[in-house]
Amino acid sequence: MTRRLILSYVLLAAFVLLVLELPLGLTFAGRAQDNLLAQVERDSRVLAGLVEERVENQDAVAVAAISESYANQTSGRVVVTNADGISLVDTASPNSNPRNFSTRPEFISALQGTQSLGIRQSTTLDEELAYVAVPISSDGKITGAVRISFPTEEVREEVRENWLRLGLLSALVLAAAASLGWLVARWAVKPVAALEQGAGLLAAGDLSGRAEVDQGPPELQHLAETFNQMAAHLEILVGSQQAFVADASHQLRTPLTAMRLRIESLEDALEVPVDEKDRARLRADAEAISSEVERLTHLVDGLLALARSESSLSLESVDVASVTIQAVDRWLPLAEESRVQIVLDCASAAKARVVRGGLEQMLDNLLDNAIGVAPPDTSIYVSVANASGQIEISVQDEGPGLTVQEQSRATSRFWRAPGAQPGGSGLGLSIVAELAAASGGSLKLSDPTDHQGLVVTIGLIAATS
Repeated sequence: MTRRLILSYVLLAAFVLLVLELPLGLTFAGRAQDNLLAQVERDSRVLAGLVEERVENQDAVAVAAISESYANQTSGRVVVTNADGISLVDTASPNSNPRNFSTRPEFISALQGTQSLGIRQSTTLDEELAYVAVPISSDGKITGAVRISFPTEEVREEVRENWLRLGLLSALVLAAAASLGWLVARWAVKPVAALEQGAGLLAAGDLSGRAEVDQGPPELQHLAETFNQMAAHLEILVGSQQAFVADASHQLRTPLTAMRLRIESLEDALEVPVDEKDRARLRADAEAISSEVERLTHLVDGLLALARSESSLSLESVDVASVTIQAVDRWLPLAEESRVQIVLDCASAAKARVVRGGLEQMLDNLLDNAIGVAPPDTSIYVSVANASGQIEISVQDEGPGLTVQEQSRATSRFWRAPGAQPGGSGLGLSIVAELAAASGGSLKLSDPTDHQGLVVTIGLIAATS
């Protein structure tokens, strides 16, 4: 997070510098080029006025003296031609024979009475030149032309130096922004790190974890105080809930044991000869007690499973496909006894992060519920799929199903569907929901698309290894 904050400060500073310095640099480069052309244009007009009378009189010596004097004082090259475009003076080649410049675009324009200027690359000199060509006229008649050209290297060097200065300024500003960003980020992120450490302790199962934040922005300090209050409440609630479930389970085991002993004694009494009426009464009592014991046993087992699901915070990578196949094999005999077929569609590679032993409990509860509600000669469809980084396990039956309102209440503890068979505890889907949530996943109930029944889907986070 510190790096991201520093990067955000630097990027913001870079954007501001780009918006300010890029137009500044481009403006400087354009102005430097315009100033050079304006200077050359001014000199060309002055020089044309100086040599006007000499060109009209074809006084090449005087024209050469004026042109070479200008060329010696500057770094420019002067070419003066007559009306036919034949050079009278070329300061770059003072002793050469006259040359014909009439085919050059700038001289064509100048000899027609139009000024020509610009910047072009000279192939013969292999350098960039700024040039201005102006006509020489006398009494409205074009008598020749003057062209002055300057190398642009000096101007380009000034532009490069300006860009370098702007670049150095940008580097200093970015360095200052990075330093300031580091100080601000360190000040702001330090309490966030403390919050992360406290949250990590809670995620690992240490409910005593707290975030010690005594500096930083007031908002983060307030957030840390709220986090600590939440952690304290969570510790109290979880502790009291686990203690209640553990105590209830412990207290229920004692009467269950006593009831089992009484049943055994009752069964022994049945071996003593009694009349048929007493025997029927005793047997009915024994069956009622046995049924009640079975119900209480399911209830205690459900409470214990619920307690384990709430306290299981250790996640492990589980081969979902393998565990699902084993669960189906485990419940297949009971399904066959109930004349129910289990159809399995399992992905070949499906690993997920689940609390230890949680997947087996979830599958057992779902298959137990599905077999309990499935009518004879129907099918239960079990599927495992890997969908976009999430492992989905679906158990679909062809039973009576649940209404939308009943589906919303189905994961509540001790809730049982209207018309459910006696003997259940109403904790099956609650246990599945608790285990799925403890694994970082979810539980969803929906209607099948093609027939009556219920689809229960567990979504788990896929394991990377």
